[in-house]
Amino acid sequence: MKGARMTHLSHHIDRAWSTASLPESGGTLRATFRISSDGALLEAKAAERLVLGVSVACGSLRIEAPEEGIVLDVEDTYGVQLGGVHDLHVTFGDFGTRIYVDGYQAFACATNICPSKYARKGMFVCADEPGMRVERVECFAQAWTSERIQRNVPIPQPDIEFAAAYVAGKDIVALRAMKTGTVHAQFRVRGLGQFGTIVAARTAEGQVLDVSIDDDGFVYRVLANGEWCEYRAFGSWNDGGWHDLVVRAFRGAIDIYVDGNMEIHQPGQVFFADYPDLRHVSIGEDSFGVRLCGEVRSGGIYAYPLMDGQIRKLSDVPPTTDTALFDKGYEGSASYRIPSLAVTPSGVTIAGADRRVVISNDAPNEIHFVIRRSLDGGQTWLPLQTVIAFPGSGLDGACVIDSCMVCDRETGRVSVLVDHFPGGRGFANVQRGIGLDEQGRLILHDSKGLEYLLRSDGIVTSRDGDATSYRVDDDGNVTCGGAPAGNIYLKEGADPCESLLTARTSYVVEVHSDDDGETWSNPRHINHMIKEPWMGFLGTSPGNGIQLSEGEHRGRLLVPYYCTGTSPKFNAGGALISDDGGRTWRRGKAINEGRTVNGEVVDEQDVHDDDATTHESVFVERSDGDVLCLFRNQHHLGRVGKAVSHDGGETWDTVEFDPMLPDIFSQPNAVTVPAGERGCASDRIIFANASLMRPYRGCGVLRLSEDGGRTWKRNRCFNPYHYVYQCMSVLPDGAIGLLWERETAGVYFTRLPLSWFGVEALESK
Repeated sequence: MKGARMTHLSHHIDRAWSTASLPESGGTLRATFRISSDGALLEAKAAERLVLGVSVACGSLRIEAPEEGIVLDVEDTYGVQLGGVHDLHVTFGDFGTRIYVDGYQAFACATNICPSKYARKGMFVCADEPGMRVERVECFAQAWTSERIQRNVPIPQPDIEFAAAYVAGKDIVALRAMKTGTVHAQFRVRGLGQFGTIVAARTAEGQVLDVSIDDDGFVYRVLANGEWCEYRAFGSWNDGGWHDLVVRAFRGAIDIYVDGNMEIHQPGQVFFADYPDLRHVSIGEDSFGVRLCGEVRSGGIYAYPLMDGQIRKLSDVPPTTDTALFDKGYEGSASYRIPSLAVTPSGVTIAGADRRVVISNDAPNEIHFVIRRSLDGGQTWLPLQTVIAFPGSGLDGACVIDSCMVCDRETGRVSVLVDHFPGGRGFANVQRGIGLDEQGRLILHDSKGLEYLLRSDGIVTSRDGDATSYRVDDDGNVTCGGAPAGNIYLKEGADPCESLLTARTSYVVEVHSDDDGETWSNPRHINHMIKEPWMGFLGTSPGNGIQLSEGEHRGRLLVPYYCTGTSPKFNAGGALISDDGGRTWRRGKAINEGRTVNGEVVDEQDVHDDDATTHESVFVERSDGDVLCLFRNQHHLGRVGKAVSHDGGETWDTVEFDPMLPDIFSQPNAVTVPAGERGCASDRIIFANASLMRPYRGCGVLRLSEDGGRTWKRNRCFNPYHYVYQCMSVLPDGAIGLLWERETAGVYFTRLPLSWFGVEALESK
């Protein structure tokens, strides 16, 4: 990424750093700054050598550790240069590095990049010029917690503070110049059914802007081109309690936050500067003197868009803590993606991801399946383990991608199903076929198209069973009469000694662990159990599977899948089923198979209507034993699809599209919050997905259902910015473990107590 490198900073802050004041084992760097353009902010130097730098590039913070070759693009801090004083905290320790802006965490890095890691002592050099100034730098010999950092940061002060039922005339002049900015009001109404205007503005022509509350929630209205435009946040806040309402005009949109939680982000930025004839702004009443059925206790107007951390600080939102488990540059990889997560019966948490070694792309690419384990419920993590790494390097390397974990509660075995592609192949360019015979032996071919079979002992035979001089080892390396003869998994033409190759189709392989993820079996191909000759791609929906705990199918394992037939553009999906603890698998009926959609009966082999597709999905078991599937799709309604199975994933009842669950064509995830020791069946479900195009995929929202996913009682925006895939599990202490990704930046783990949803506990029913 382009941006200013930190050179020629003009002023040396009177603050040295050393291994004593900022130890690598646990330290905190704090800086207070204001900045109005891109440029260098702060650098830690040892002599003249840069060991850590902080700058603003393309409007966002950037942190650089040259010794590691790491550049952190803290992209969700965009807007930090638009006004106000900001607080930066960077903590270092065994967890890596955490970056906090305005009291709340904005980023994390799996690598500890503390300056004391690279030198015993040095000096801070800071920007000190108009529009770019570091006002304070401090070091602390302890890694501060998120809670301490949040307490340590002051509440932002408005440029215009509400002091009466109207804004003073001199402040009206300032408002006329505000194209972007923030309105905050702490207020209440006096009970259910009460309503009124919180803030209003008028010109000589009449009222042109107002913010009000009614039984449906909040509405921000603006008069634009002679027509009223509405921005509505639906909810119930006329409960008599105090609430913080924030309306922010920023980046071409209006954002409405309530009690620190983003409720809407809607394009169409309109603010006070759109009314050059602005005459009057009223507080707690409209422009005609009709008063709010309640009171505005405090608030004000900011001449700049508040950052997300500042908005949370206004409401004193309890902070959460993110730990980077896999991120760009960690262990030398370009990127990590696709989280999977499981908690074993003994309480070990296993986090999995794609290690995308060369670039961040999907297959074809060099991608390994890796894990990290936690023995204390996600508080600390052991080093990275590589579970599967097929041969080959670069874009033509053979790969695995999109892991799905499932745990057998009775045996403790953790099984992982994951997609595999030969070198040079991916979702869109695989050939149709199974690639294995009916006994599960890989079908190989030579340059003339002759086919062979690979036995489990490495001996290669003809299709008729006759022995050949070929041998294949566990890594796919071929010898012929003892001489090297290529590798069966590589891209065609990649090895000059090439002799035999696997079929150029997609595969699903299985690995398992019987010791909480400490060791793993070798990959085992299972296409012959689940794939059909008409399929091009068949793969898992990444994340987690489930084990059923109710009814006649108790103990059954389910893993979601999707596949393609005549066209890679259209998908069909359903459940992969195991009734023997993961030793064998079979495929249940596709969700839309035989269903009539837009007047046509769906054939899973030839799906050709976007409204009939089922893509990545997730399963949860309701308390009555029914299996609810929530799936990504291309349906014109733009909502997450839902289907219910009454027979353990074999078949599916009516499909519907949930009006409360936006689908931006991104992977969904869900988990039940079990009651007591009954297992995983529950009507209490937490659902998560990226719910908004900004225009990038983002706005990760978690929703709580108390009735098996029929309705959604509560929702919380976890990250209003970059957020894509995720996977959840219930941790040993009952908290929710959320493993989530910022697209190509990395995969992060966050513990969310149930109180994060606004409830103290979910007692057993």
